[in-house]
This record gives sequence, structure tokens and C-alpha cells, in this order.
Amino acid sequence: MKRFQAVATAEAEEGKCLYAEVRDRSGNVLLPKDTVLTGAMIRSLLRRDVETVLIVDDSITAEQLAAERSRAQERLEYLCRHAGSGKANLLLREVVEGYRMAELS
Repeated sequence: MKRFQAVATAEAEEGKCLYAEVRDRSGNVLLPKDTVLTGAMIRSLLRRDVETVLIVDDSITAEQLAAERSRAQERLEYLCRHAGSGKANLLLREVVEGYRMAELS
């Protein structure tokens, strides 16, 4: 379960919140994460040939998100059950956990 959905810029709606920053083809940030879209912003993105944007998915409830976080944590526990407690293993686990939980924040 992802907390965002990719939406064609032409179909983006005013009032929706960006899940991730929007960049142009050169990598310049056009709009930061958590920006609430306006009509003017959407038109500007279309002029700059931005094809898709990531929008926060409001249909996911807090309970669903918490359940998904719990499932992801349990899966990580299972995958790391034989990894040991060495410094490298703990660092790898921390990085993987951060990556997996970033989608669910």
C-alpha cells in the first residue's frame, strides 16, 4: 500500500497535496513536497512539460497506514532474523527500514 498515487498533471486537481517535490527535466525543483496545488500551479507544470505528479492518497485511513507499517516492520524482522547484530548488519537494517517506512509516512 502506497500513500501516494501518480497522477497525470493534466488530471491533477486543485487542493490536492504533493507527496514529493516536482522537478523539471534539468532536476530543478519546481514545487516542494507538501505543496497544495492550485490551478495556476497545474497550468505552469503543464507548460513545463511535467507529465505526472505524485499526490497524497487521502483514501488511506490512519488505521490502514498503521497496519501497513506494522506489516512492513514484521516482514523486516523476518528477513533479518539470521543477520546477527554486527555493526554492518545493524546499519543495513536501519537503511532498509528507513527506505520502507518512507513510503508509509
